[in-house]
Amino acid sequence: MVKTTTVKISELTPKSKNIDLVARVLKLESEREFTSRRTGEHHKLVEFLIGDETATIIMTLWDEKTESVEVGKTYKISNAFVSVFRGSMRLNVGKYGNIEEAEKEIPEDSINIAVNRSNEKVEAPFRRFRRPRKRSRGFQ
Repeated sequence: MVKTTTVKISELTPKSKNIDLVARVLKLESEREFTSRRTGEHHKLVEFLIGDETATIIMTLWDEKTESVEVGKTYKISNAFVSVFRGSMRLNVGKYGNIEEAEKEIPEDSINIAVNRSNEKVEAPFRRFRRPRKRSRGFQ
């Protein structure tokens, strides 16, 4: 089992992984559907702005996990990681992560909306051990 660390949103960095946190979903940022060029599979991508007492960040959910949250509710997010998309941090739940309703609600007026971690420009960390992309069209 992977060891996770419980953090607040203000403590997240581009290298954060295996993290747990509790946050309130503040609003739906974007929603799109697309087809993977590599596999031809259809995917749904939804981004929500979430927050706690320390800051806010955009959370990215894929496919069936997009249906597991509602704006205005507080959730316990487990085994999540931070990715960098176009110089902006995003909290990803991914296929090994989990979202469930939190036992205790975070009041909306206690959320620090003045600090949005996704608005900070950051560099993507170098990730070792990435699988090489599969080449298509018969290239070796």
